[in-house]
Amino acid sequence: MQEKQWREENNLFAAVDLPAVLAGRDRRAGKRRELLSRGGSCLLSVSLLMPGPVKTSRLSRAFLREYCSYLRVQFRGRNLSVAREEAWFDSAGDAYFFLFAAGTDPLFLKKFTITLEEEFDWGRVLDLDLYLSESEQLSRAGLQRPERRCLICTEEAHACSRSQCHSTGELQKKVRQLQTEGLLQLLPGRMQAAALSAAVSELLVAPKPGLVTGCDAGSHTDMDRFTYADSIAALAGYFRAAATCGLQLALARESDGEQAADEGADSEFFKKISELKQEGLRAERQMFAATGGVNTQKGFIYLSGLVLAAAASLLLDPRYSAAGAGTGGEAGLIAGWQREISRWAVALQALQTTSSPKTAETAGESLRSRYGITGARGEAAAGMTSVFQLALPFYRGLQARAVAKNEAAVVTLVLILAATEDTTLIKRAGLQQAELIQQELAEFFHAMARPGGQCPDKLQLTVNRDRRPAVNADLLAATALSSYCLDNIAGQETAVISYISLWSEYFREKGYSAGGAADLLAICLLVLKLLADS
Repeated sequence: MQEKQWREENNLFAAVDLPAVLAGRDRRAGKRRELLSRGGSCLLSVSLLMPGPVKTSRLSRAFLREYCSYLRVQFRGRNLSVAREEAWFDSAGDAYFFLFAAGTDPLFLKKFTITLEEEFDWGRVLDLDLYLSESEQLSRAGLQRPERRCLICTEEAHACSRSQCHSTGELQKKVRQLQTEGLLQLLPGRMQAAALSAAVSELLVAPKPGLVTGCDAGSHTDMDRFTYADSIAALAGYFRAAATCGLQLALARESDGEQAADEGADSEFFKKISELKQEGLRAERQMFAATGGVNTQKGFIYLSGLVLAAAASLLLDPRYSAAGAGTGGEAGLIAGWQREISRWAVALQALQTTSSPKTAETAGESLRSRYGITGARGEAAAGMTSVFQLALPFYRGLQARAVAKNEAAVVTLVLILAATEDTTLIKRAGLQQAELIQQELAEFFHAMARPGGQCPDKLQLTVNRDRRPAVNADLLAATALSSYCLDNIAGQETAVISYISLWSEYFREKGYSAGGAADLLAICLLVLKLLADS
């Protein structure tokens, strides 16, 4: 089925003749009439200048989509309320429509959109047209603003168009250049902001077992919230660089006509893997320099780099183009991200195995060789299943039940700790003790999943150290995501947070920490942000 959808999508990028262009214009006009009939103050149409017979491409579609994501943020920043938004994908020309709520000042909005059109040089390929009705448009001329300039020279665009002083080929080349420049500015910036938000949010979540929060340092004596602030600031450039690696791969494939190529035979893919590795190593050095040699976020550097690069590498693939616009919706987008994360992780591990000089065995490598525990690398190679299939739907389930962001994140962290092998905890507590902690946490979720389930008010670990059955990850996931479990946790939110506070006190007393679970929680928050912005 997916191949059929892929071929149909390819047809949208074919050349169209003049009658088809005119028919497409009529279809867009019909959509404008439909949206304007719904009420509201005014309608903004966002489209692209596309000289020649090909009116849409993977590059143009990705650029327009990314720009409209940027627009949403700008509208929120000016308290401009969008009543309805629709994406219009058409072989005769794509567009986005924003219907603004009643009470929006059209004159203010038009002036603002002109500012946005002129904000970046690459904005010259965009048309932001504001309609008061189907027959009434607010224009630049009406506001005594100069006409827009030609893409290539400094003359007015209309004059150059009439005189045809530039060839179609010249114009197409310039349009592709400007769209590429726009994508390279917008997407890495958006992903960088998402990663910074996720890192800061994870720090602020409290209580967390043994971890640094905005309130205390947990079980750590070598770091606090200020250490984390310095670390996060030092990593800002890395997040942008990781996203750029993935986007450059997507652009290279599009340029070479290899959109559906097998990455296993793709030299550009391995080039970008090598670049990502170097960016990650540089980020680690920057982290250590900022923290005075303290490892605050090494796991998050690794995991976030993979997520950002993998997600960005799919930007031009229409199958995974956006949560609402791809052929499989959000589920298809997530599946694509997971496959790419796994592919990048496996390739990165292979590169590290073959190219890195032999050094002393790290704590994580020691756990792998002794117990077969793979930690963050295993999570990444498996496509971060614990994030996408467990933490993400669980967090959303609590949010849907009106559990606040902090409390939802606290319980999600504990679920991640119960379901995954946290190498930080194992290193500090030992394997047997870590398993006992996991087993008791899993029992908590099983208890909450029963009809009338009650939150415990003490830790059994302190009075009963008998070994319990090993945690079954699949059973735990089914239990935690059940309506009973989510409803009971939401209904007993205060008691649940008090119970988790007991774990925080226990970890602080014992010197334990759940650093691996914290990294995966931060990735969950990153994914949530990326999905919301798509």
